[in-house]
Amino acid sequence: MESLVNYGHETDDEIVKRHMHRELHTWISHLDAMNVEADQLAKIVTHRIGDKELRNALLDDINENINLLNEFYTYRNLFNNVRECDETECDQFYIQKHDFIFEKYVACVSQNQAIKNSVYKKLLV
Repeated sequence: MESLVNYGHETDDEIVKRHMHRELHTWISHLDAMNVEADQLAKIVTHRIGDKELRNALLDDINENINLLNEFYTYRNLFNNVRECDETECDQFYIQKHDFIFEKYVACVSQNQAIKNSVYKKLLV
C-alpha cells in the first residue's frame, strides 16, 4: 500500500486523491472478506442450525454485497479519471461520489453485522 506521507513534491489535492484511493481499496477488500465470511456462516447455518430463513438472509446479503462490489469496481475505474481534474467542479464531483460510496459501504457493513449477530445468537442457544 502507498504511504500517506507527503514527500514535499505532492500537492494537497494529490494527497487527498491518494487517500481516497486507499480508502476505496480498503472498502473493496473488506467487502470481499465479508462475502467469504457470510458464505461460511451460511454453510454453518445450513449444517448446524438448519434455519432456512437465516441462510437465505445471508445469501441475500452476499448478493447485495456482490452488487455493491460491482458498483465499487465501476467507481474505481471512474476514479482513475480523478487525476485528470483541473477544476474545482470536477474535484467536487469525485468527492461527493466518494462520500456517497462511503455511505453505501457503512450501510452494508451495518446490515452485515446485524445478520452475523443473528447467526451468533442462534449458535449460542
